[in-house]
Parts: sequence; C-alpha cells; structure tokens
Amino acid sequence: MAPRVTALLLTLLLAACAAPQPSLYAPKASRDGYADEALGKGLYRVSFQGNAVTSRERVQDYCLFRAAELTLELGAEKFAVHDKLVERYTQVTRQTYDGWGDPYYYGPYDRRYRYYRPYPAPTYQRERTTFRALLTIEPFSGRPPVDSSGGFQIYDAQATFAQFAPRIQRPAP
Repeated sequence: MAPRVTALLLTLLLAACAAPQPSLYAPKASRDGYADEALGKGLYRVSFQGNAVTSRERVQDYCLFRAAELTLELGAEKFAVHDKLVERYTQVTRQTYDGWGDPYYYGPYDRRYRYYRPYPAPTYQRERTTFRALLTIEPFSGRPPVDSSGGFQIYDAQATFAQFAPRIQRPAP
C-alpha cells in the first residue's frame, strides 16, 4: 500500500512541476508550427505560429530557418525576403469564480452576516499573447532577382541554415 501511495504522490509532484514548453520546430498540425505555400512566379509564403510561451525572437528565427530549409529543398542557394511581418495576437479571457470548492463563498448572498447582502462573485482576467511570423521569399541561384524598389534582403540559405540549426528544438521521434 505504501509504495503505491508514494508512487502516486511522486507522479503528482512531477506533473505539478511540468511547465508549458515553447513551440517546437514541426509542421503546423494544430495551433503552432510552420507552414509554407507556393504563391506563383517563384514566390513562397513561409509562416511560423508560436504558442503562449514562445518568444517573438524564437518565432522569427524559426520562420527564417524554415525559409532557408525550403530554399535548400528546392535546390536553390539563396533566397530573397520580399515581405516580413510579425503579428501579435492577444486574447483576453474573463472568468467569474462561481464558488465551487470554496467553503467561504455562498453565492450572491453571504450567510455569514446577520442580514443577507449582495456579494458579487470575483472576476479574474487572463491575458494570452502569441506571435506569428510571415515571410514572402523568392529562392534563387546565381544572380539575384530584379526588383524596381530594391526593398528586399538576400540570405545565403546554407549559412542561415547553419546559423540557426543548433538552436532549433524539434519534437522527439
């Protein structure tokens, strides 16, 4: 009996200590991850969506890493970034505590006083912020693409891949 209780308590303690982890570098299956799509004329849109504990910098790095990885998959040496955007989503949730499990909360009227009086339920507000990075890239080899405005950055795919590869956290197989 005692070993079972000890094992149960140890399991509960470890579960309580587990904190949320930042997004891993993986294809977007549900809420977070990377995605890419072909836009035509040699352009691609690469995006990475992070979760609530993923920093803005990590989201940008993962998106740039995916752009380099996609460029290498397509057989190109470099890529030009035409558009760069980082979106911030903030979701505010309001929750009203209804008193379940609190022995001192008696609903709209408090029975601890001689005369009943209104007793409003406490309301809690929770804020959750996530980031999403979007890049419009054009993979190429040789001469850079011609742009009349000249407003794009050119990255070497192999160098970018090597720069960010040590910091990329992938899911366990």
